[in-house]
Amino acid sequence: MPRLKRVASAPSSTSQDTAGKLASRTAPAYGAAVNPHRMEALAHHVEQRLRRELSAVLHYHGPHHTFDDVLPAVERLCRDEGVTPKNRDILLAAAMFHDIGFLESYNGNEPIGARIAGETLPKFGFSSSEIAKVRALILATEMKEVDGVWRQVPENDLLKRILCDADLDNLGRDDFFSISDNLRQELLEQGKVFSELEWLTRQILFVSQQDWFTASQRRDRQAGKEKNLASLRRQLAVFL
Repeated sequence: MPRLKRVASAPSSTSQDTAGKLASRTAPAYGAAVNPHRMEALAHHVEQRLRRELSAVLHYHGPHHTFDDVLPAVERLCRDEGVTPKNRDILLAAAMFHDIGFLESYNGNEPIGARIAGETLPKFGFSSSEIAKVRALILATEMKEVDGVWRQVPENDLLKRILCDADLDNLGRDDFFSISDNLRQELLEQGKVFSELEWLTRQILFVSQQDWFTASQRRDRQAGKEKNLASLRRQLAVFL
């Protein structure tokens, strides 16, 4: 889940424990890549940099979000949406870098991530056209206010839609509430304190306002998202 531009957010100790799962969960996908060695080397580079340099208080936006949430979801959606191997490589690269901007700033991290991707990818053999696509994909994950609703705006671009759906994949999963707790702890580290009522209201607004952008995600995650939203509303009813 990307951070809202009006809110300063922050990380979880689970990031260090789970980041190493990248190899076991996503490495098999690189065998189908156009250049498997390039993708494996890039994944190793980004993983090591995030594990070394990301703040230990990024309980939500830590390496585990990239490696255990977003990359596996991108892989699944690429398969189900019929994405070509070349475009899958571009999407996986964008997923690896989509939150790397947190290395430099908590707010406005997407342009920073796009810049870092542009500086790094030539070293791994990515062409200028490939890099331009990666940068555009990273920028698409930024939350924007549209008609009073904070949301991602991937336009009519399948690759952007896949990355945005993957970024918020947890909204429709059974581990949504534990991940939500990580986000709340991250925000607390940033000085943002919410009462239980405030937090539930905030979560209900966010989850209810998000739509899936791909048919595969609607098929796989809509029922789970509705289940999580119903649970949030039941919890809120206790305070009303």
